Amino acid sequence: MAALPLEELRRQQSLIALVPKSSGQLKTERERILSRLSLLLNATIALALAGAMLIAYLPFSSVPHEFRFGVQEVLGVGVFASCLFLLHERAELSLGLYNFEPVQQTTQGKLRALLHRVPEGVSYQEALAADSRTFVTGEIDDIRRRAEAFPPKPLTSEGGDA
Repeated sequence: MAALPLEELRRQQSLIALVPKSSGQLKTERERILSRLSLLLNATIALALAGAMLIAYLPFSSVPHEFRFGVQEVLGVGVFASCLFLLHERAELSLGLYNFEPVQQTTQGKLRALLHRVPEGVSYQEALAADSRTFVTGEIDDIRRRAEAFPPKPLTSEGGDA
């Protein structure tokens, strides 16, 4: 299956109607990310401690003396790389928490103006008002992408004197 060109992918994504998430859904997603963050931190700590204990145990093990230092190096590098990978995943997840932050007041005005161009924009704003929440940063790209599919109409003169 061939990959779609970027413009075609954007066009298909802009056809998807906007549906706002409720504050309960946003809270559930945020809590899921937070629990995964704590799980990754606990896994990193456990891996580091287990690796350090194994490396410290090797001089007292039955591994031949000629191989001991090499095995310690390999285990040390493996544990270090695994811990870095887990911490990187944790950092990526913590960056995802930014999507749940409320946007600034000026950005809210811009997003409301963009929603006026979209057919479902009024219902989107009404759903936010009914849920008594503001826009969050995770919604900005979806709203902008959807508004690009509906360019603003040019102003016409009413009197016919163009």
